[in-house]
Amino acid sequence: MNKFGKKFSTVIIALGALMGPAAWGQQPLKAAGQDAKPWVLHDKNELSGVAVDLTRAISKQIGVPIDYQTMIFSDLIPAVDSGKIDVIATNMAITPEREQKVDFSRPYYNALPEALVAQSSDATPYRTLADLKGLPVGAQKGSIQLALLQRIGGFSEVKIYDTQKDAWEAVASGQIKATITPGVETHYAAKTGAMPHGARVVDTYKSASPKPRAAFAVRKGNGALLGKINAALATLEADGTLKSIFNKYGLDDWAPPK
Repeated sequence: MNKFGKKFSTVIIALGALMGPAAWGQQPLKAAGQDAKPWVLHDKNELSGVAVDLTRAISKQIGVPIDYQTMIFSDLIPAVDSGKIDVIATNMAITPEREQKVDFSRPYYNALPEALVAQSSDATPYRTLADLKGLPVGAQKGSIQLALLQRIGGFSEVKIYDTQKDAWEAVASGQIKATITPGVETHYAAKTGAMPHGARVVDTYKSASPKPRAAFAVRKGNGALLGKINAALATLEADGTLKSIFNKYGLDDWAPPK
């Protein structure tokens, strides 16, 4: 992936009358998420995926067109804070630290906790992160997985990567012993053959983390837009659209988020 956050844009055309303040009703809203499957998939010049389809569904509900683009994960909060984008639409977990910087919508998914990736040639049955103490590990910049490693400590080194794929490739090449990355993306990569050669998901690993609650995010204080998104999400959950979007991409574990 382009580390400078190569922009892939698709205009999601909304149906119905424009609603809400003119300040964000006169032109398309700008949404962004990280370029990670199954949240974003590329089909020639078109984007699809869970985050893209969900953004499209919200666009139709609120009656405002939305442009979707991809960014490096750690750039998303600064981008919404600066006004470069209006909405973060990706697998971003609600955390107290992030709530200091952005306003989150109601959760739309209870995601899988982190997964552990080690070298294919390493048959060690890692069960907890304590089994990696004294070894070099890594995670994606800005992620809750990186925060977890830094909080636990005791590793010989914690390296930071722009993308999950970069972290997986660092494991495969032997730069680090293991990485923890979001469970949804990690298992999806393993299932679809997208995990780099030389890396494997450690089946014996048991996360002690609660399931992250994924949500949309807007700039703090943007209550008008947040209210529209929350209302749209409530409708999409009630009419089954949310579940059908997740099921479409093989995520059959969706249930009304808590």
